[in-house]
Parts: sequence; C-alpha cells; structure tokens
Amino acid sequence: MSFLESLRGALSNLKTNKLRAGLTMLGIIIGIAAVIAVVTIGMGGKAAIMQEMEKTGVNLFILYSKTVGQRNSPDGNNLTWQDMESLKRALPQVKSLIPASMEYGTLEVQQKNISVMIVGTTPGFAEVRRRDVASGRFFTDEELAADRRVVVIDQKVADTLFGAGNPLGQQVIVHNVPCRVIGVLAKDQSAFAQFDMGPQNAFAYLPWGTWSDIYSSRRVDQLQGSTVNEADLEGTITQAKRILNQRHGTIDQYDAFNVQQLVQAANKITKILTSIIGLVAGISLIVGGIGIMNIMLVSVTERTREIGLRKALGAKERDILTQFLLEATVISLIGGIVGIIVGSGSALLAAKLLKWPPLLSSWAIVTAVTFSIVVGVFFGYYPAQKAAKLEPMDALRYE
Repeated sequence: MSFLESLRGALSNLKTNKLRAGLTMLGIIIGIAAVIAVVTIGMGGKAAIMQEMEKTGVNLFILYSKTVGQRNSPDGNNLTWQDMESLKRALPQVKSLIPASMEYGTLEVQQKNISVMIVGTTPGFAEVRRRDVASGRFFTDEELAADRRVVVIDQKVADTLFGAGNPLGQQVIVHNVPCRVIGVLAKDQSAFAQFDMGPQNAFAYLPWGTWSDIYSSRRVDQLQGSTVNEADLEGTITQAKRILNQRHGTIDQYDAFNVQQLVQAANKITKILTSIIGLVAGISLIVGGIGIMNIMLVSVTERTREIGLRKALGAKERDILTQFLLEATVISLIGGIVGIIVGSGSALLAAKLLKWPPLLSSWAIVTAVTFSIVVGVFFGYYPAQKAAKLEPMDALRYE
C-alpha cells in the first residue's frame, strides 16, 4: 500500500467519525493556541516596553543620595551644584546633566490652590526628559542666571487653577512668593513619570536659583542626565557614583536609576508569566496526546476485523502501522493548525485591546506545528503498533 493510499484511508476514517475526531483535537487546539498567544503577547509586551523607553530615552539616568529625604541625614551627603559641574568635566560621555531639587508645596491663584511637587532645575530639563511644551516656553539661561521668578506648570496644574482660561502671564503664589507662568508642559508619558510622581501627579518647575532662594536651600536632590551612547550608560553610572563618593568622602552613598531597570523588571515578570502559562499549555498538549492515544486504541478495537481482513489479503505490518500513525498524526496536525489560527487571532485581538504592537512569531508557529506532529506520532505509535501486530485469524474471529 502506498503512502497516498494510507493517507486517503486515514482521512476517510476521520471523516466518518467527525465528532470524535473533533473532540480528540480539542486538547491539542487549546495547547497550541495557548503557546502561540503567550509568545505573541509576550513579544508585543516587550515591544511596547521598548516604545516607552524610546519616549524617555534609553540612555537616561537619575543619580541620587541614598539618604535623600531622610530626617537627620548628614548635609554633607546631599548632592550639590558643584557635583554636577565636576561630573560634567570628568565624564565626557555624558551628553547632558541637570539638577533637580524638590519640595512639596502649594500653588495658589485667587481662591484656588493645588498641592504640587515644586522642582528647581535648569533650562535643559525639558530636553533631557523629553518633555513637550503644550503652550508658552520653558525658562531660559538668562532667566536662570538672573534668578527670575518665573514658573512652568504641567497640564494638571493648569487645568486645576485656570480651567479653560489661559495661564500664560498669570501670577501664582509659590511658598508666599509670586511667580509668573511662562509655560505649560504636556502630560509626561515616559517611564520616568513613575519614578518621580508628586502629589496628585502635579508639578511646577522653577529656575534652580529661584527655587534655592525661596526655600533657602542649596541642596540638589537628583542629578538627571543622559549619555551620548546607550552602551556607555552602565559604565557612566558606575564612574559617577565613584566620583561622588570620593568628593563626599563616603562609601556606597549614591545610587542611580535608569529605564533599563524597568525593562529588566518587566522582562522578569513576562518570563514568569510565560513559563506558568506555557506549563499549563504543555499539560494541555499532554492531555490532548493521551486523548489521541485513547481514541486510536478504541479505533483499533472497532476495526479489528477490518485489520484481520486486510492482513489476510496481503497487507503488511508496516502498511497497518503507517495508516494508524497517519490517522493520529493528521488529528494532531489539524488540531495544531486550528490552534495556530485561534492562538494568532486571540493574540492579535489582545494586542489591539492593549494597544501593543501585533508581533506574530514565525518560530513559535513552526515549533507549534512540529510539536503537534510529534505529539501525534508519539501518542499514536502504541495503538498503531498494536494494530500492526494483530494476527489475521485472531482478528477475523474477533466479535
């Protein structure tokens, strides 16, 4: 019997028992669909994370003292403007470096007020943090040098204090000091927004000298910067921490945060979830394989007389073995193909709902098809061998 004849016989038998074959495929379909969906969604999630990194910049970092904000912490551990200047000179791979000094406070205008994080910084802040100005502008180097009483607010503050009105040119009271609004920043969509969230996620930005005069403090809470190349990031952070410890006579007093840490954490979570769901999918595939074996054993029992008749007419053991193996493989393969369709469709739908990039993995699809064939051959071999080993006379007498 040729391979094509065996295949036609296998397909004919499956067509005769459509419902049984469909139920047998169910475990394979669920397992393969789960694998495809998990891999595709996982890849889409990673791509979404990379998009967030691009919004912020993959080469950005924040340096800070480990005791910043703690009561009774030594003032000598605080970062300073001189630290920033020293790092700029010592680290040519640093593209930009700005200070950020912060205090919780209240912005008032007429009868309205809002609790905000008031940040003292330099004109380079908007560029380093890739913040868009929705209206107006950020303060200039001249305003920084002159300690002008100007303030840039974010959209949340603008909406709360001015509603539909134009905030530009208006005066707001910052810690009992009137400051003129010169700009409104668009909402921060970057990964760093999760690191420096203020009260109600509301911020106001002052020239560093103005902030220093208002709060009578020369401290710097953070040094925020970027490197020329992404590859320089880790090395730059290490060198910066070493220089800061040397300048302040401390040991391991300073630390840094960068977007890549968020990516690493997200990747760990993704791997854990993928492993758990992959394990469930693997169990489903095993259950599906056992279902194939069970159905094939039933099929052997039902067709014992047919097998005996075929062997009596000259069919060889390998012909019987091939046909039953093909039946098991076809069941598994069809289940795998349906599983790929279901899994791909589910993954694309999830990506659309989550607004993630729809990334179908070709290697996952190839692996799924291969695995489904292997499952069919593995779990179908024993029933096929049992059918092939039947003695013709015993099979013909079987009731």
